[in-house]
Amino acid sequence: MRSGIFKQIFILLFLVFAGDNSAVNAQGKPGVFYSISGNGLKDTSWLFGTYHLLKDSYLNEVPKVQASFRRAGSVVVEVVMDSSALPAANAKAVLNGSLLTDYFDKAFADSLDLALKVSIGQGIDAFRQMKPMVVMLTMSVVQLMKDNAAFLSKYTGLPLDVYFAIEKKARQQRVIGLETMEQQMDLLFNTLQPAQQAAMLKESIRNQDAGARLGNELLRTYFSNDLEKMATLYQASIQVSGELDFLVKKRNIAWMKQLPAILHSGSNFIAVGALHLAGEDGLVQQLRALGYHVTEENLQ
Repeated sequence: MRSGIFKQIFILLFLVFAGDNSAVNAQGKPGVFYSISGNGLKDTSWLFGTYHLLKDSYLNEVPKVQASFRRAGSVVVEVVMDSSALPAANAKAVLNGSLLTDYFDKAFADSLDLALKVSIGQGIDAFRQMKPMVVMLTMSVVQLMKDNAAFLSKYTGLPLDVYFAIEKKARQQRVIGLETMEQQMDLLFNTLQPAQQAAMLKESIRNQDAGARLGNELLRTYFSNDLEKMATLYQASIQVSGELDFLVKKRNIAWMKQLPAILHSGSNFIAVGALHLAGEDGLVQQLRALGYHVTEENLQ
């Protein structure tokens, strides 16, 4: 069970809070695809906000994104998958000296056990050594996939972020990870103490229906290419499950310490979760504040 959980988490990481499937921008509002130029750059780069559950056949619907990816000499992703680093990264999610049930009274543990059995077909015993954040992420991702199975199944291939890295590597072009797997898992599972994670999990369970609705609406909003609405939905999700600035804002700040040097090294295709582009703390505004011309591009 444990290896299956971690496979889901690594591939779908940071998606949890991340009808019409046309990629048409809604009323001229900011979208998820930009070119980056100016500020002394010799080559154009591109910034694309992904949705981690989507498979790569989705790119057939956004040909300008695909063309820009092929044109770029390098790809920049959140993390480059490395199987050799998996054991050390996995260890970040394991409780040391305590069990998951130590953080809950019996009444809540029993209700969580039932919720897990309904959601994923296995109860709390399967997570006994896991940190509460593992449970929250797993339940959220599984619910999102169930609710949107019919829609998501139309896309085939690899998850977008994985596809971008593998394709560039196959062409012997540069693949840059903004974080290592171990750094990403450490951020996710060690930023908050287990007791804080347990409180967040309780809040998530209490608001499970509202969280599911927000997750489903975020998926639909991604396909309307409305970055502002995605940011609004993310803020609403924080009210449901708790503050997660360390997953978006703090990572954006860390990435901005790397991106200028990367941009000046050549033509890059930067692919990160769409929520990292949004708002005053998003990559779009932070790059503009440094003097880069960040211009929205059509997807098709």
